[in-house]
Amino acid sequence: MTFPHIKHNLRFLKRVFAGLCLVFLSVHAADSGSTVESVTGRGVGAGKHNPKNLDEQVKKSLKKPTEATKEAPKTEEEQKKEEAAKSLKSKKLPAEDLIEERKDGIVGGIAVTVNNDPITLYQIETKEKESHVSRQQAINALIIQRIQAQEIKRLKIDIEDDKIDAQIEEIAKHNGMSMNDFMRTLANEGIDPMHYRTQLKKQLETKELLRNILLFNVNTNSETKMREYYNAHREEFSVPSEVLTTRYTARDTKTLTQALENRDIAIPGVSKGEEKINLKALNPQIAQMFLSTKEHTFTPILNAGGGNYVSFYIQQKLGKEEVSFSQARNFIANKLIEEQQDKILAEYYEKLRVKAKIKFLR
Repeated sequence: MTFPHIKHNLRFLKRVFAGLCLVFLSVHAADSGSTVESVTGRGVGAGKHNPKNLDEQVKKSLKKPTEATKEAPKTEEEQKKEEAAKSLKSKKLPAEDLIEERKDGIVGGIAVTVNNDPITLYQIETKEKESHVSRQQAINALIIQRIQAQEIKRLKIDIEDDKIDAQIEEIAKHNGMSMNDFMRTLANEGIDPMHYRTQLKKQLETKELLRNILLFNVNTNSETKMREYYNAHREEFSVPSEVLTTRYTARDTKTLTQALENRDIAIPGVSKGEEKINLKALNPQIAQMFLSTKEHTFTPILNAGGGNYVSFYIQQKLGKEEVSFSQARNFIANKLIEEQQDKILAEYYEKLRVKAKIKFLR
């Protein structure tokens, strides 16, 4: 598989990597000017989602937290599938790798193995439909996923339960809920809380794997390279000293979101006022959020403490200050990683694919 082909599969990995850099303290504002972030940290305007994606299900659940999902009567075909699934419980293969019955009544078996880990016909067909890709692209993507899972196991990457709990608690808090209320909302909408935890664990493991790959493969220590970048992009290192904003505050994110989407309408429960902010007085992460938010757009919603939520409308950025090379070193290192990560990840997975024992059975 050549680098151009593997790049398609890396889009999925990059989305996971980016999606997991949750912006609970809002390190970065969405370029689209979105006013609210979903439970996975992505802005509302961050792009299209597969409707079957767990993130999309969660987002829909939060829009109607009081409505419980009613279970429709099962059809005869669904009952047959359920009985077939029960009969497979004694198998040793993981649930996702079990042979599954297709809609046409033909049982789909194992099509490919990657170092003895199976990929079924059913999984290939599902990937084709959900990702709208060709059969070969679906197979390639699933092969990369298997290799990735094997690397996570080989490197003994394991996310402990307390880290998952902390992540869920942050997500819940960002949506103005307690952890219990958040999990109850998911359950009411038919999202199994244990499945949600499992998927979140996988995403966090993937993030850690990608971090390890980049950490040990990116050369950011070259003083010459870093200085070349600094000199070629001086405009990036000239920053405002103050930001003129309109501060919007409310007791819950739903009310605040309504106010952000209707700036010219007075929304009960929302207070607002003009505020000039000195960036030097801020925590570096919060300062970076103001710097990266464009003028005439809103910052992401922040938890201001005391049961309050806040967002700032950026009216104008004032003054200019030069950032020295020594102050910019970490920023430049991250930029160099960002520029090289596509190539590094492609090469890394290509090497693993070449070494892997891949068998095409049908």
